[in-house]
Amino acid sequence: MKKTISYLLIFVLFSFSVQAQEKMAGLRFNAGLPIAEFRSEVGSQWFPSLNLGFLHQLSNTPIYLGGEFGYMLYGTAMHRSTDVINGTDQRFRIRRNNNAIHFAGVIRLMPDLGVGIRPFIEGQLGAIHTYTRSKVRENRLAEPMAAGTEVYDWSHLYQLGGGLMIPLEKGGDTFLELRVNYMQTGTMDFLTSQDASYDNQGAVTLNTRNAAFQLLSPSLAVKFRF
Repeated sequence: MKKTISYLLIFVLFSFSVQAQEKMAGLRFNAGLPIAEFRSEVGSQWFPSLNLGFLHQLSNTPIYLGGEFGYMLYGTAMHRSTDVINGTDQRFRIRRNNNAIHFAGVIRLMPDLGVGIRPFIEGQLGAIHTYTRSKVRENRLAEPMAAGTEVYDWSHLYQLGGGLMIPLEKGGDTFLELRVNYMQTGTMDFLTSQDASYDNQGAVTLNTRNAAFQLLSPSLAVKFRF
């Protein structure tokens, strides 16, 4: 039910964007820092991500609607094993990456105060997909002999935050954007880079975690107005 409501709200947000006036798009780098109960689950590990985002202004208002799509890599680990193929002592590389993709509708309040710098507050509502992929290779440059997804899950997410848009030139259309957001998801199954262990025969054990992501995400973006 929560997911259905989330998707419905996102659809409503995007349906209003056809009335837009000013448009902006850009690339963002986020440094996700675990906080609260999530920090006790994963420790000081951080969750970096890259986001693509766009915003449309509702005509003659300080309200902007849009969306963000992001990719997050929250840990990678490599293990060497001679037990991949029976009857051979060749060592193989097993690389395991922990990933997430997330997308959300955005509503932002950003008045133009006529001083160049533009403060804003915003909220986001969307979904996140976590997944761990493993690949087996003979060496770093070889094509994968085997690959697969081991642990995956979906959940809703919301974000609240604010920041500043700073013009990089007077009267220009390029901005540096500083933002801090708080992210909260529902509980999900996921792995970190410490959650795969191997026995003497090379068999892997995955210690799957189940928790909600709680991240404080300072970020830096370059935005273009068009």
